[in-house]
Amino acid sequence: MMKTLIRILFVFGIVLLGINIFGLFKSMRNPAVYSEELTLRNRINDISIKYPEIKDLLKRKESESNKDFAIRINQIVKDGFIHYWKAEGTDKYHLRIPVWENYLLYIASYVNPERYERYEFSNYKKNLERGVGLCSTHSTIVKGVLLDNKIKAELLDVGKHHVVVRAELDDSTVYILDPDFGIVVPFDTAAISANPELVRAPYSKLADQYYSDAKEPYTTDILVDIFGRKKYVYSVENWFEPFSYLAIWIIPLLLILPYLLNLFSVRKIQTPE
Repeated sequence: MMKTLIRILFVFGIVLLGINIFGLFKSMRNPAVYSEELTLRNRINDISIKYPEIKDLLKRKESESNKDFAIRINQIVKDGFIHYWKAEGTDKYHLRIPVWENYLLYIASYVNPERYERYEFSNYKKNLERGVGLCSTHSTIVKGVLLDNKIKAELLDVGKHHVVVRAELDDSTVYILDPDFGIVVPFDTAAISANPELVRAPYSKLADQYYSDAKEPYTTDILVDIFGRKKYVYSVENWFEPFSYLAIWIIPLLLILPYLLNLFSVRKIQTPE
């Protein structure tokens, strides 16, 4: 009975290990994302940079200033990411983490669908690979890239309606970056809260980014109103995510280990001294 159980666990461990290895060679970015806007009819030319080419564009150029780098990254993320989070795309665009990417997060999508069915990664590189998300997902990527380049950045939820990045470019320069629209607001939050009209000029051509038949597009007036409201620090951190990416490898090894130990002990007994 025990030997049968050990063999079952071994097979199960091998299967899980195979799933993990398969996932190492498969991207979460579905190529259909590049033509989705023709059906979605929301943002014009919403995604034009492919993966993994975008990873090279996110690298800092030699002698590039913090300001120039932050502005360029903000636009690249806008062009390499589609604004999409619809229920019908849950599996098509891997909003539910596929089993071959992380079987624990996949299981979690059924155990706790409210949290994991359409999951936003805390690891910005995973969000970038998938290529779909909302303003918070765009901003998570910009924040991650800036932090990797030693530029202080944090996520802000303005008015509980829109997530942007507050980037400290030097001791006295703070910009608000909005990679969802590729827009830069050259003012800090205190100045914007005191005078929300400061964002009107940066967002003045927002209508140009939408199809004429787009449903409920954000307008310049909406953004001015949102920025006039209270702002909150936003976070997508989730302890279970990094733990799960480690555990998906440890679990199959633990399942395989009893079989290997049993095999070793049997051979030792059979080998004469």
